[in-house]
Amino acid sequence: MKKLWQNLSETYKIFTLMLLLIVTIQLTTLLYVWRVESKVLLDKERQTLSSQLSIQAQLLEQHLVNLQKRLDFLATLEVMDDILVKDVDKRIKILLEKKAKELSENIVILAKDIHKKTIASSTRKEFSKQHLTFKVSIYASFNNKKKIGTLWLLYPYENLIHLKVAHKHQKLWLTPPFEDNFFKTPTQEESISVSQTLQGVLGKWKLSLSYEKNHALKTLHEIENILLIGFLLSLLILLYIIFTLSKRQINILENTQEVLELKRTFLSTISHELRTPLGSVLNLTQHLMVNPKMQEEELGILSKIENASEHLLEMINNLLQLSKLESKSMPIVTTSINLKSLINEMVELIEPLIDEKELELKLQLPSEIYYLQSDEQIIKQIIINLLSNAVKYTSKGTIIITLQQENEHYIFTVIDTGIGIAKERQSELFSEFYQAHNGKKEIKHSCGLGLALSQKMARLIGGEIIIESEGASKGCRAIFRIVSLKT
Repeated sequence: MKKLWQNLSETYKIFTLMLLLIVTIQLTTLLYVWRVESKVLLDKERQTLSSQLSIQAQLLEQHLVNLQKRLDFLATLEVMDDILVKDVDKRIKILLEKKAKELSENIVILAKDIHKKTIASSTRKEFSKQHLTFKVSIYASFNNKKKIGTLWLLYPYENLIHLKVAHKHQKLWLTPPFEDNFFKTPTQEESISVSQTLQGVLGKWKLSLSYEKNHALKTLHEIENILLIGFLLSLLILLYIIFTLSKRQINILENTQEVLELKRTFLSTISHELRTPLGSVLNLTQHLMVNPKMQEEELGILSKIENASEHLLEMINNLLQLSKLESKSMPIVTTSINLKSLINEMVELIEPLIDEKELELKLQLPSEIYYLQSDEQIIKQIIINLLSNAVKYTSKGTIIITLQQENEHYIFTVIDTGIGIAKERQSELFSEFYQAHNGKKEIKHSCGLGLALSQKMARLIGGEIIIESEGASKGCRAIFRIVSLKT
């Protein structure tokens, strides 16, 4: 998967990252709704329930207050004077029956004398003791200070048990301040509930209202479902796109590998085919140049042919090496190498060029001898390439060559005071066919493969090349880190 991601183009990477970002945002939103918004919504529902409960409490208390007022009014009627008569008039009984029927709710109204003996009742049936009691004193109409009895209103508890509420997923119930099996908390699913202590006749009674959570959070659940569906769809789309891109990328990689293989075969074949006739041209040119019959003008022409042939041969050799490196067919021959001796040998090869430009050479090698196991030809080619570049891009000044050891690494460094490298060009130094000083007429340009090949060969034997420069006209530092190969 990591390799596939690395091989994806930048467009695919950006597209995939955008989809991942969308999925992440959806998932984060979903988690936020689950953890935060549900709590907020429950708090709001609890506040709404509290408001509803206050209204229900007011309605219940007002209803009972109205019953008390009706009872008070009934006690002031003149017909109640009949209580003083031993033979009670039937008018009181008729009046009580009429008022109890008018009030409904199975209410019973009683009239008692001062000895608490029942004089008249709205019903002949036995009535339960489980009721709320309202009572008011009855005074004679001809003397409002003379108490002649008491009027009672019995309100059955069953009216307080089956309290109705508009919402079918809400429940309303009363809890008395005393233990009574008649009042039971209704069974309910997981819900939110609020309670309020009542006043008046139901003083210290508690009125409660509950609401099932599933319905309280119904809107939130719908939002969660939409987000969850969106998240799953985004995930499926992302997986489909990644699968499609992966399949396409694999096809592209396979085709690319075929193209690269064809390119390597072509480079290898053409290099071999060109190198033989080019070598013959170079040999014939050099043979003619040593002929005493050649005139000076002709020698100049032959010299140009020789330079062009050498340049072309160098390019062909570099292409051939590049082909071998890319096809991983370049063999590594491990031998024991005297690194100090090898560097001296390469310096001797480059010294004529240094003398020709009248450059100062400072060779700072350690007194001890460093031995390492590696491919001698590869190390020679890398060192000669770095030395050649230093001389090539330095018209005056100094070239410093150093060697030191850091733990298991040997550090070969070439420092020059040449034209340097602009900072914006340094990132592409190891790209194939790249020329950092393109456009400078005073420099003899190559095909731009030297550093690219050197880096590939260095990595082939476990090494690394680093090029450092403070900028144009500030010189350059080439560092070759070498490590001994395990045999």
